[in-house]
Amino acid sequence: MTLSRARDMTIDSYKRTDNSGASKGDEEEENKTTKARRQQKQRQRKKTRSEKTAELKQVCWLQVTGSKRVKTGKSYEIEFNITLKADAFGWNGLPLSLMAKIGAKGKSIWKKIKPLEETGREEKFDIPKPEEKFIVKIPKPEDDKGDEDKDLFFGLYEIWSNKWKGGLLINYATVKEASSPN
Repeated sequence: MTLSRARDMTIDSYKRTDNSGASKGDEEEENKTTKARRQQKQRQRKKTRSEKTAELKQVCWLQVTGSKRVKTGKSYEIEFNITLKADAFGWNGLPLSLMAKIGAKGKSIWKKIKPLEETGREEKFDIPKPEEKFIVKIPKPEDDKGDEDKDLFFGLYEIWSNKWKGGLLINYATVKEASSPN
């Protein structure tokens, strides 16, 4: 919880307890205003988070990770949308790897991706390419309790070469339900 959010909650709580003499209509109006303010802040956080592009300036170890809540018994396709800047360096011949696992302690599934120098500069593109889809099947539990939710952890990696690289923009990552497993 951020400090400003904690402060707003404290102020809102204070106002609610201080309204002992206020009418029910005033209290309902205040609750609507508080709820609207909270919803607006949530929308702003989501918008900010989804519109930001991460820029890799210079590293020798690339590790971009995320997670998403998914349903068992379904397959999911994982892809990253990236851009190589005009001044990108260090990517020649370095294959990237995608990783996925079900649950924090699940077994990792890896897929190597072709080196990035085969792509254009300053153009957005998805990895893996459409012909190399990375699809992960989320098995149903043994006891078959139906549509149970699981956490799917995923990532984009280049950690084995120990070479310096930079100029990569990570625009966004996508986890979407796939029609069929690999």
